[in-house]
Amino acid sequence: MKDNDLSGPWRRLAELDPLDLVLRLTLLDLVLRPVGDWALRFPILGLAAAGLLLPGFLRRRELWAALALLTGIRVAFDWPLSDNHAYLLCYWCLAIALSRFARDEGRLLSINGRWLIALVFGFATLWKLLSPDFADATFFRATLLLDPRFEGFTRLVGGLSIEQIDAARGALERHADGGWLAPVAATRPSARFEILARATTLWTVTIEAAVTIAFCWPKDRGPSRLRDPLLIAFCVTTYAVATVDGFGWLLIAMGLAQCAAEQTRTRVAYLAAYALILFYREVDWIERLANLVDRA
Repeated sequence: MKDNDLSGPWRRLAELDPLDLVLRLTLLDLVLRPVGDWALRFPILGLAAAGLLLPGFLRRRELWAALALLTGIRVAFDWPLSDNHAYLLCYWCLAIALSRFARDEGRLLSINGRWLIALVFGFATLWKLLSPDFADATFFRATLLLDPRFEGFTRLVGGLSIEQIDAARGALERHADGGWLAPVAATRPSARFEILARATTLWTVTIEAAVTIAFCWPKDRGPSRLRDPLLIAFCVTTYAVATVDGFGWLLIAMGLAQCAAEQTRTRVAYLAAYALILFYREVDWIERLANLVDRA
């Protein structure tokens, strides 16, 4: 089957204007995951809703310049505590705003989308490789135990009980310097949990390095052909466990931006991943599955 060999509603969905699709998914991200405090959230939400609902407003330069300014102000106000999502959102809104002044706006946005993805994953991979407590799986030993978002996953795959996880959190509260090793040791994790921590570490570094290489490689050569499958695989697997939906939706919008116009099946795959991340956020499926396993 060719990449554009689709029929019925899938074809109609995939044949939406590619640039409009990228812009709409970016605005939908802002609506589904509001950002900033109340003073910034109100105008950002209003502009995003107007772009989605008002004909002709979606591609207005003023809309994207205003969003770039407001998301930039958010980063400045939260300095130095802004998270990665805040920076990436600002960069992406600025890239869209600048593309509105270009003759070939789609091509400029494609280039920016590709290199933003390459840089995000490249720096993430570099940090992980240079951090001893990540490379030796200490980071995930602690995170799987202490971060509430991972509790269901740790119970289901790591085989630990709620009591063991609670003991780890209690140990961290008693650990004055906030170190990682004491709460991890307090739980006496099983061999199954240790395998999970190491496998998660290896998978994270491997998939992020692979995405970096694919997006840095010249187009239509070697690893570059795997750009979209790798990015989609990262989003589908990572955000199933770590529900950082806003960041995932931004990556998908940027991935769509660098797709060729004829890649209709690929665009459908990106859209499916976008919807799947929403499912992950709204349906705590891992926790529910873990509860079923506990009762079995």
